[in-house]
Amino acid sequence: MRSTGKARTGVVGRRTLRHAAALAVVGVLAAAGCGRSGVDRVPEGGRFRPAAAPAPPSATQATPPTSAAPSESGNGTGAGAGSIGTEPEAEGFFDAPEQLPGDKPGGLVRERPAASDKAVAGAAKEQLVMYRTTGPDGKPVAATGTVALPAGPAPEGGWPVVAWDHGTTGIGATCAPTREGSGPSEQGSAEMLAEFVKRGYAVVQPDYIGMGVNGVKHPYLDGKSAAYATLDLVRAARELDTGVGKTVFVAGHSQGGHAALWSAHYAPEYAPELELKGVVAIAPANGFHFVPFLAAQGDPAAGEYIGIVLLLVNGAGAADPAIKPEDLLSEAGAAAAEKAWTTCVGAQGAQGQQPPSSAELFKAGADLSPLTQRLVSNSPDLVRTPVPVLMPQGGKDPLSAQNQALAQSMCQAGGSVVYKPYPDLAHDAAEVSTPAPDVVAWIEARKAGTPVEGACAS
Repeated sequence: MRSTGKARTGVVGRRTLRHAAALAVVGVLAAAGCGRSGVDRVPEGGRFRPAAAPAPPSATQATPPTSAAPSESGNGTGAGAGSIGTEPEAEGFFDAPEQLPGDKPGGLVRERPAASDKAVAGAAKEQLVMYRTTGPDGKPVAATGTVALPAGPAPEGGWPVVAWDHGTTGIGATCAPTREGSGPSEQGSAEMLAEFVKRGYAVVQPDYIGMGVNGVKHPYLDGKSAAYATLDLVRAARELDTGVGKTVFVAGHSQGGHAALWSAHYAPEYAPELELKGVVAIAPANGFHFVPFLAAQGDPAAGEYIGIVLLLVNGAGAADPAIKPEDLLSEAGAAAAEKAWTTCVGAQGAQGQQPPSSAELFKAGADLSPLTQRLVSNSPDLVRTPVPVLMPQGGKDPLSAQNQALAQSMCQAGGSVVYKPYPDLAHDAAEVSTPAPDVVAWIEARKAGTPVEGACAS
């Protein structure tokens, strides 16, 4: 935004607030361990104005057919067509077959017992599964995740399902929670998920597209692909065990809160056979569309958290081939972006892999408009969901003000949202573990059909 003559206080104030909010957001994931570096210059080139938000995406327009084109299916390899494979073992499990078996999203490719050190306590059985889902380009792609089943026989109608979407662990295949990324214990969800299993819920945890499976790029903060990976894992769980029912709740924290909201947005038309009853979005990722612009302008605060910018640029490029990181980033920036594909959150500093400063990150005059537009189009402000939403939020979390506004905007759009603040919590594992009893109680009430209390109170 450019002004002439005397600056207007209102305009400057609004710009300052937006930028301050963006800088608060960029610090959130940085606190989880992304690399830091200094900054002292503003890149040369034309001015850039963040793009306006597009209309909310249509699930009908965005959703590909529920069956793949014949050329994308075939007889399959590894697991074989029409059957579920248990080979290969060890790390080879994460190599997808050249042709995925089956022809529908959610179809199982292979399974094996999940790693015991990350298993949900009390589960009678927990399997690591590879399954078929839909990528950002609408084509079939393999994804991985876990399915934990409760003890005892399934009730009439099957076990209800809680799908838990994890927070940011990185963007590389090995950064998935099922591999080297932080799992439920580190992210604060272990006791809550164990409680759900104890109460007779099946618990599924997607790695997301491009995490877990080798050779696929992760479209970080792409709402559609995160939703598809989540919903298709529920389908895969139902194929794995006929005791898994249709009643579904989706929950997550940070990146996972963002994924949970978008899962609710796309569920009615992408997975209409599932009966979604409620969503829990704990401190959902929000407001990231300002971050690359601020970094490119050399803002000292934004320059502290270039690691986040690398995730955003790489993720947008993975979701949209028209966005090419090499066209935006300098030679040093491109090298750092390449390292981000193999370095999980928290590992940059430990391995001496500090990213460049913002003065060195982008090419001079790089057009960030397509990147920003992509990020804007995945803002949770665009989510429309017909089911109730619970939004627990730490008061010391920099996302607090933005997510309070998000809850209000969702209410104004006709949604049912309970925004529940926890004043003393920051953006960390305690922001998940502390509200856990309230989350369990809220989901239990939705399962019982109890009317929502306190929704949309401003």
